[in-house]
Amino acid sequence: MNNASNLRTLRGASIAITIFAVVLILAGAVQIGLGGMAVKQEYDRIALVEQQAREASAFHGYYRQRNDPYAEYNKSSSAFIGEGRFLTVPQDPGRTSAAGIAFVVMGLAAFAFLLAAMFWVWRAHANIAQAGIRSKYGPGKAVAAYLIPIINLILPFEAMRELYNRSHGEPEDFAHSTVEDVTAWWTAVIVGLLVFSALLVKFTLDLGTNMIIMTPLWMEFALLSFAILLLLGSAFLFARLTAKITAAQVDYLPTVEPKQLPEPAPSRPRVNIVRG
Repeated sequence: MNNASNLRTLRGASIAITIFAVVLILAGAVQIGLGGMAVKQEYDRIALVEQQAREASAFHGYYRQRNDPYAEYNKSSSAFIGEGRFLTVPQDPGRTSAAGIAFVVMGLAAFAFLLAAMFWVWRAHANIAQAGIRSKYGPGKAVAAYLIPIINLILPFEAMRELYNRSHGEPEDFAHSTVEDVTAWWTAVIVGLLVFSALLVKFTLDLGTNMIIMTPLWMEFALLSFAILLLLGSAFLFARLTAKITAAQVDYLPTVEPKQLPEPAPSRPRVNIVRG
């Protein structure tokens, strides 16, 4: 494909990313709202159970000592998840339907967003390479940076920063200069993943070991919502980055005269002399 066709493809991928990001954000917001309603419903259920228990017993002496810790556990996210109470079907069937639809839509939108994002990353870096602009991250390496564990915590940030600067015509010496939009995007990704990972470790310890970390259900929901909001925000920031970089390439790359990047010089043969 020629340069104009590649840029049209890049623009189409950027538009698709924006659409998927909007759908993902809306579905995620619905999920958080329904989750808040579920947490409130759970606290109402706990209050009703405790009220009924108080009417049946005065909770004096041994019974109070036994039931107080259980009451605290009953209010924790460990009990909510471990006892499967989150699977309870509410009285309103419409809410279950909305939650299920929102979850499916969010999953499909996230999958489509990731596919479109990887294609856009490959196409954007390929455009730079085809224009003869030297860069540290080629299209294959840039995509691999997102997919390989551990290194995908660092390299995507560097690759996106370089892509942004080179697409805007920055010389090679300034290819890795600070870009606020890229920093904001990657900060949202990393912080969101850290919070989500911490919650995952906590739930794993609760369900898989004898150690139970009893934290209030509302606190767990607040942290989970915070992590989801950060990841949804990172999707929005990524979509905005793709739009800016695409626009920059449309304006800048046609003005660049394509040239063949020089191949690295072959290493000179060496002779090792071993003295006896």
